[in-house]
Amino acid sequence: MAKRSRNRYREMESLMTKIILGDVLVFVLYLVSANQGWSVFKVITAIISTFGSLLCVGWLYLTGEFGRRRSLWMVTAFISIVICVAVSLLLSYPAPADAVAAAVGTTAASATTIATAAASGPVG
Repeated sequence: MAKRSRNRYREMESLMTKIILGDVLVFVLYLVSANQGWSVFKVITAIISTFGSLLCVGWLYLTGEFGRRRSLWMVTAFISIVICVAVSLLLSYPAPADAVAAAVGTTAASATTIATAAASGPVG
């Protein structure tokens, strides 16, 4: 009987590893879409990543694995992804370069001009 339960845990561990890797891929897509300014894709990937992680944490809780030491890495991974997405959404990071320049009050062209002038040294 113990052998059967160990195999069930290994199956669940393998499945959760694949889900974590998929969730990380969706999070990376979220970061890329946020950086490129693709608002719709950013929202979709944020929702998928957040709800996917929360559903998996719920599943680990329902199966009784949430508090077990052997499953702590899975719980930590899913909660970490949720926290990363939440912090990124709250801080609006990453943001496209144009959005950052607009928030500062400059255009991307004038920011480049300022950086070039600063790099060339003092005038005079």
